[in-house]
Amino acid sequence: MPNLPPHILLIDDDTDVLGMVGEALAHFGMKVHPFAEGRRALRLLEDPDSPQFDLVITDINMDGMDGFDVINRVKSTKPGLPVILMTGQATLDFAIRAMRMGASNLFQKPLTIRELVNSVFHLVELHRELSRTAVGLRGLMEERRHFLFRADELDIPSMVGHMTDRLVPMGLARPTNVDVIGMAFHEALVNALEHGCLELDSSLKGDLFAEQDAFAATLQARLADPRYAERLIDVEMHVTPARFEATITDGGPGFDTSTVSRFTEASLGKQCGRGLAMIQLVMDEVSHNAKGNQIRLVLNRKDEVTRGRTEN
Repeated sequence: MPNLPPHILLIDDDTDVLGMVGEALAHFGMKVHPFAEGRRALRLLEDPDSPQFDLVITDINMDGMDGFDVINRVKSTKPGLPVILMTGQATLDFAIRAMRMGASNLFQKPLTIRELVNSVFHLVELHRELSRTAVGLRGLMEERRHFLFRADELDIPSMVGHMTDRLVPMGLARPTNVDVIGMAFHEALVNALEHGCLELDSSLKGDLFAEQDAFAATLQARLADPRYAERLIDVEMHVTPARFEATITDGGPGFDTSTVSRFTEASLGKQCGRGLAMIQLVMDEVSHNAKGNQIRLVLNRKDEVTRGRTEN
């Protein structure tokens, strides 16, 4: 975790969920501010004397101010603050609407706490990294970057920072949605590391609080095994004011790309292994090589991004 404990604003009118999620986040040293009603929560968020918040987590289906009202208000007052939505009635329309409004992630109830907590960790790191990024790059017209790491050397939060730091200055993203794009990059890098180089199976994931965490134990064992740890992850990026393209290639055996399907409502119910579905929802183009060990991600500039940049 970062040195300063993250402050999380948590909103849900179900007190059982409020307690369960709040206790899980507090267990990992986060300062949780729980509310059963959106308006009261947002009054705290907008209070100049309130803590510096790192993340908002809100239910969608609430009486009065619902989750979509919350995200609209958050993004209008604090554009760079990430928001996670929770819902018991996830649909594809919900997911598309949430991402377009700037939601960084969407979780269907009943929640898998492990995946929710992991998402919070990643978003807090990303939010703080983006907050430190220099924005004086408006004259930049084109840039290429090429990174190469051993599997045991890859620092995913830093790499996500490199992949996102040009997007807002060059007009390819807005402050309100750059964290959403960053989460898609994060998922692609995690897939390259964990499922590509380290050949880990998501089925190993269990209760985050269990005494024996098979997934974490296997991950650490393979990072210490040269057969896996010395495999390489290659990241190439090309950015212009019109387009961002990245390819991520891992040293693993690849996978059968014919099994890849588009984002569906069934994908929303998956708490593990849904990273590719999220990537597809956020990126304009997603493709794989024949071997299945490379993913290509494309973002195209849109008129609405240009307008948003002017308004912000």
